[in-house]
Amino acid sequence: MTPYELSSIIHRELSSLAPRLSSALNRALNEIGEGSALVGMGKGTHVNDDVSFTESEIINTGGDYAGVIVKITAVLRQLEENSNWKVIIDKKPKTGPNKIELLYTLFRSQDA
Repeated sequence: MTPYELSSIIHRELSSLAPRLSSALNRALNEIGEGSALVGMGKGTHVNDDVSFTESEIINTGGDYAGVIVKITAVLRQLEENSNWKVIIDKKPKTGPNKIELLYTLFRSQDA
């Protein structure tokens, strides 16, 4: 599966639920990518460079907290199976009823 196909699937599955995560994954797959094997590339653009960035968002769960987490986890499983990118999700303290605030750390590491 190409990065563009994967980002299309991710967008379709996550854009209405977690738009900032969907956007961050699109950036990881299509702007930063898997890295190039070419010599002399800038930092973060070579295939062996470790790259990471963070994103956060508040999601309205509509009372279905578990359903939201399951959906996000299923999409991230596809990401990890089809790319070198990984995502760590941290839940911030309670923000209000039917809302969760998530912090995403996206990283591409050859050691992972």
